[in-house]
Amino acid sequence: MSKTTHSKQVTQYYDRNTMLFNMFGKTGGTHNIHASLWGPGVTTSTDASNYTNSLILTRILNDQNEIQMVLDLGCGTGATLAYLKKRIPDTLRLYGITLSPRQAAMANRIKGKHQLGFEVLAADFHQLSATWSQKFDLAFAIESFVHSSDPESFFREVKRVLRPNGKLVLIDTFPEPEVHDANFPFPDDVQDYLSCWKAGHLLDKTRLTQLAGKNGFKLILNEDLTGYVEKDRPRDRWIALFNKRFKRLTTIHPYLLALRGGNAVQAGFRSGWLRYRHIILESCSI
Repeated sequence: MSKTTHSKQVTQYYDRNTMLFNMFGKTGGTHNIHASLWGPGVTTSTDASNYTNSLILTRILNDQNEIQMVLDLGCGTGATLAYLKKRIPDTLRLYGITLSPRQAAMANRIKGKHQLGFEVLAADFHQLSATWSQKFDLAFAIESFVHSSDPESFFREVKRVLRPNGKLVLIDTFPEPEVHDANFPFPDDVQDYLSCWKAGHLLDKTRLTQLAGKNGFKLILNEDLTGYVEKDRPRDRWIALFNKRFKRLTTIHPYLLALRGGNAVQAGFRSGWLRYRHIILESCSI
């Protein structure tokens, strides 16, 4: 599948489903479109929904003397940017991109309503603005790197827009087995992961590190957060049951297909072939 075709499918996925994700996702009112994590100190659904955001915030605050410009690579409706903007110094500038024009419009409405100073554009992280070369100190992708059908292009572009020693944070799902070819015997759920979750690649942690290194990044952190991911909720059990009995009906609506993709991720966590990781890479000389 070509990058253009896959990116178009991801765009349609979010254009069609974002409002329903916000309506039916259990996010504690945060409008985050990513997993809830019950990490250390988390006691409410709002905190769980914001846990990944808090990891980015910690990175910014720990390095705030070195960080002035931050880029959210796959910002959705701007929920993470809004969370950060309320908690960081006014001098820091935040930018976000999303493939979905509908999400970008929603993010800019939220920004205007709450008078928050960040910028959101509809753009592809494989083809970032030529004017952004060495502009950012920190870039992050929360559950958006999974959609890249060309990870090498992703790393090249992010490397270009980061300043020397800038950081890239990836928080996402990654296959646990060491995958060396397309014939690796994954479970049946992998097809739903690829087609319904719109995963663009199957990079395991070893190949990810190698590819990132080839394109000018060194690994700083590779943390497994799978144990914190909220799993086996009643809605997850209902979705799994529906998918088992009425799988063909999921083609009726894009949202049902998205739920089918989410079920594949949950199945991956249960069986161990998927892990949820927090990865930090530093831009360095090749």
